[in-house]
Amino acid sequence: VSIRRETIDGNSIQGFVLAASDTLVVLQYVYDFHLDGLMVLRREDISDIYQSETDEFQQQLLQQEGLLQQVPFDLQIDASSWNTVLPQLSASHQYLIVESELVDEPDFLIGKMRDLTETDVTFDTFSGAARWYDEASSMPLSDITSCQVGTNYINVYRRHLEMAAGRGLH
Repeated sequence: VSIRRETIDGNSIQGFVLAASDTLVVLQYVYDFHLDGLMVLRREDISDIYQSETDEFQQQLLQQEGLLQQVPFDLQIDASSWNTVLPQLSASHQYLIVESELVDEPDFLIGKMRDLTETDVTFDTFSGAARWYDEASSMPLSDITSCQVGTNYINVYRRHLEMAAGRGLH
């Protein structure tokens, strides 16, 4: 399907819906014919979900490329709230990205989830230069518009951080 979030982005997001609730939608994100991790979107931000001819054709291409079989259609995830999704994703993926895209100063946290309360999530985060910050960063759950795990972006950083840790650097 294609998903539009007009108040956030002019571009559509393509993916396969794996779970949904009144609050969140969990997708197998597809980008340039690559399965690019899981993406969780806040439902209130979604302005349209549809399947175009292009989506149908690209699904056939993914089938022909052998990628459709890799989509975790049997994923069991409770998508009822950020309080249920974030611990599940953190348990299965070491690094997460959470974004707050609709506040005056949009925020982006990448790292390891440290703590989760009824109202906030706290992360150990690192910079774009892959340096861990000394202080943890928090974000109100009510501000989170999306979460990603297992993306190519995260996986490249993960591999770098693991190699640096193996060399005693961080």
